[in-house]
Amino acid sequence: MDSLMDKDLYELIGVVTTASIQEIKKAYRKKALSCHPDKNPNNPKAAELFHELSRALEILTDASARAAYDKVINAKHQALQRTKEFDAKRKKLKEDLEAREDAYKRSLNTESSTKRDEDKLQVEIERLRKTGSKQVEEEIAFMKKKIAEQSRGFCKEYENDSDSYKIKIKWKPNKDNFYNDGYNYNTLYQIFSKYGDIAALLVSSTKNGSALIEYQNKSDAEMALNTEVGFAQNPLKLQKLWDMSKQSSFSKEKTACNMSFNGRTSYSSDTNSEKNKANQNDTMSDADFERAVLNNLRRAEEKKRSVDTSHFRDCT
Repeated sequence: MDSLMDKDLYELIGVVTTASIQEIKKAYRKKALSCHPDKNPNNPKAAELFHELSRALEILTDASARAAYDKVINAKHQALQRTKEFDAKRKKLKEDLEAREDAYKRSLNTESSTKRDEDKLQVEIERLRKTGSKQVEEEIAFMKKKIAEQSRGFCKEYENDSDSYKIKIKWKPNKDNFYNDGYNYNTLYQIFSKYGDIAALLVSSTKNGSALIEYQNKSDAEMALNTEVGFAQNPLKLQKLWDMSKQSSFSKEKTACNMSFNGRTSYSSDTNSEKNKANQNDTMSDADFERAVLNNLRRAEEKKRSVDTSHFRDCT
């Protein structure tokens, strides 16, 4: 009986677990005929197989015995299924563990390779630090040149712009270290921002001890110009830049007007008259002076055309 419990009686007879009594008997007869001892006299196991088939038929055709057998066989099937699932999980855990071990080994190899690369990079950096890079030096020199050109251009533009309120700032620079003289961009901005809104502040990168500041309002610029002196140990020298170009232009035009018209030297027979004209030019308004210059130039041009016409007539 114990040997029957280890076998699947349904499979032994050749039917499914839901087969009816008639189906079980039909399958039994077919298989029993094939393995009957009388038909297989030379097969010593034929009698044993026929006996097992008869016991299986006995159990499966009895309702109570078949029900009890089904419970036992189902329990065994469930246990077997659980074992298979457990084996599958254990197999997966084993595979995962092996995969993690492989990944760890690869990471060690990667870290080792990365460490070698980092060491090589460090060697290259140290070599560049000692020997220097020609291309980097050329680029730095080029950028310094460009910055100096831009700085000179900005200073020239700011100094020539007479419509803005700019102040030139000078101080005594420290020859050893430019930043130890007490003045830099942040320091100057902090000093002059208390007088008003700063439109621009430029510290010269080519000429130490020089800067240029522009205010948005004229009153702020005048207050800074008349008030600020800088640090006591290194005073500031401030120079007003607005209105200077206009004054210089009018002064040059007045001098040119007194000396020449259209390239010819003017003179007067009376020295006192010349002084009176000069005094009159100094006291006249800018608008009157411009009109006088234009009138003198117009008269000089008319005189020139008249002289050229007379010379042409004499030649003909």
